[in-house]
Amino acid sequence: MKIAVIPNNTRQEAVDCAQEVLKILGGLGCEAILHDYRCIGLQACLEETATSLRGYDILLAIGGDGTIIHTAKVAAALDTPILGINAGKLGFTASLERGELSLLANLVRGEYQEEPRLMLQVEVAAQKGKGVYHALNDAVVSAELAKIIDYQVALSQKPALGKEPGYPYRADGFIVSTPTGSTAYALSAGGPVVDPSLDCLLYTPICPHSLFNRSVLFGGDTCLEVGIPENRSRLYLTVDGERPLELRPGDKLFFSRSSQAARFIRLTDRNFYDILHEKLVY
Repeated sequence: MKIAVIPNNTRQEAVDCAQEVLKILGGLGCEAILHDYRCIGLQACLEETATSLRGYDILLAIGGDGTIIHTAKVAAALDTPILGINAGKLGFTASLERGELSLLANLVRGEYQEEPRLMLQVEVAAQKGKGVYHALNDAVVSAELAKIIDYQVALSQKPALGKEPGYPYRADGFIVSTPTGSTAYALSAGGPVVDPSLDCLLYTPICPHSLFNRSVLFGGDTCLEVGIPENRSRLYLTVDGERPLELRPGDKLFFSRSSQAARFIRLTDRNFYDILHEKLVY
């Protein structure tokens, strides 16, 4: 078995954990190779990173949720399963804690389960061209200086829109998240917790200028179109916390289910609700 071990080398705990993991996997007869994390998480580097990681049976990410999420996106592009080991603060997407590394023996024996996770596709149609991005957690549109923004949301079953009138919103911005991302920024913005096995998309306005605007759960085949009108401040799109992309008046955003899916490895008996209670119930 050939495994790429990818630690967040800005965290000493992750670096130390990676050395321990390499020693364990080597002792189990695996070909475990250390890879640099520096390029993962930047959309422009995704293709380059995926090329360097092609041919591995498993990607093993060591760090916090950011490290695991960004590595999972590369793994999804390669259709390769990923195992996350927590060396951060929350580690909600991690399958193992550092004290559970003995369970890596089950990984080598093939005694594990895979959990497919839906991903989000964001298409930006702008005057300067189109861009397509993929998110495991969420995509956020917000303004600089925390100003209220105006935008239109239209609903369709196909990503070929332009005919729907749409619904006007006023808010500090909005979040479109996957079920996996429901426990991230969307939760802090008042959204619900969604079981990651569900096939759906979650729309959550950020501080809406209304008494009754709430999160809306859409079926997985839904496509949301958001039109960007003229606003008093600059607007930005941020996908999974990566480098923000400035939006211009007249741009259109299309949010739909991605053709890619993350394949998370589970080595313990903990289910989503066990993890939810451990990590988020204080």
